[in-house]
Amino acid sequence: MKKDKLYHQIAHACLQVLKTPAKSGNKDQVKAVYEAIDQAFHSQFALLSSELDDCKQRLQFIEELDAKEHSLQDAQRI
Repeated sequence: MKKDKLYHQIAHACLQVLKTPAKSGNKDQVKAVYEAIDQAFHSQFALLSSELDDCKQRLQFIEELDAKEHSLQDAQRI
């Protein structure tokens, strides 16, 4: 995922919190923004972690290919 899209999603989460008036004051709204940022970062980290795991698995499959039986094209298909 591109950096701009990641930042956009985090900014969107913050704006959603800021649109909701804080009933008990500014301090709670700041805390809510921090929590929105934290949740957005955790969501993005989980996505990146999943993509990394997928890449690792593909590289493992490529490593296990027998060069005598497989070509570069076989590796690229993985």
